[in-house]
Amino acid sequence: MKPTLLLLFVILLMFTSSINAQEEQLKTAKRVSISDIFIQTGTTAFPGRSIFGSLTDFRMLAPQSVLLNSDFSDYSSSSLYESTQAHSMMMGLKFRVKEDPSKESNSQLRIGLSYFSGTTRGFFYKDSERKTFDTLVSNQTGQVYYIDSITSESTSMDYSSEQLRFEGSLLFSTDQAARWSFFTGIGFSAGISINTQTDVNKLITTYQEINGKTYYNGENLNSSSERDNEQFRNKGNFGASAYIPIGIDFRIGKKGELCKRTHLFYELRPNINITSIPELRTYANTNIQHGIGLKFTMI
Repeated sequence: MKPTLLLLFVILLMFTSSINAQEEQLKTAKRVSISDIFIQTGTTAFPGRSIFGSLTDFRMLAPQSVLLNSDFSDYSSSSLYESTQAHSMMMGLKFRVKEDPSKESNSQLRIGLSYFSGTTRGFFYKDSERKTFDTLVSNQTGQVYYIDSITSESTSMDYSSEQLRFEGSLLFSTDQAARWSFFTGIGFSAGISINTQTDVNKLITTYQEINGKTYYNGENLNSSSERDNEQFRNKGNFGASAYIPIGIDFRIGKKGELCKRTHLFYELRPNINITSIPELRTYANTNIQHGIGLKFTMI
């Protein structure tokens, strides 16, 4: 089942469950009730450095790669940043005060499923070579033009995965009856990958320059490029994150039942992440994610 279809099924299931819970709540005051439905999407706001990126790591992830068998000792290298998108569907559970069941506490348990995609960790090698292979002399001015041939070669490698995670957080908020409210708390997510792969891409570009300029009389001088790509499937990984949700909530209307129940919110999440990769080892890193969402209040 595709992740989008799975999320739609979860949305329908959670909405049906919330309606049934509402009917039961009208009959008896329960200690716990479904109070809200959350739909949220976000991305990495301040990505952390790649949790790995050595050539040895990628040779273990892609042992059959031909491109990674090259000698990169004379190449410059750099580590690529992470990039993650997340889409979540959750429901909020409200708790009634034990001493007075007619009152609700300002805490809320938010649980659901999240789909993470585009999580990449990569490395990049680059090298270039310049050779002067011809010289031109102007008949009018006597100026000498040096024609150089430049060959630039780059190899990039990245490890990407899609994960389906269980999401849970305990939230504390200011007055939710107000038009604006603020919330914070503590959260945790954990899950396994449903699609994991390693990509290796090589690009060789050759072009000519005259006196250090690629363009001469408006024309590009004999440029060409050559590409080669490899893709390898990897074993499923495990990921978990602990975070502090910090956000602001806005109720979109004061009149009309639908407007009073519908909220927009923005949430910032400083994360501590753990990723266990079977071919390698377990890694830990930090980043900050942010996202926007829609909340529909049931009670």
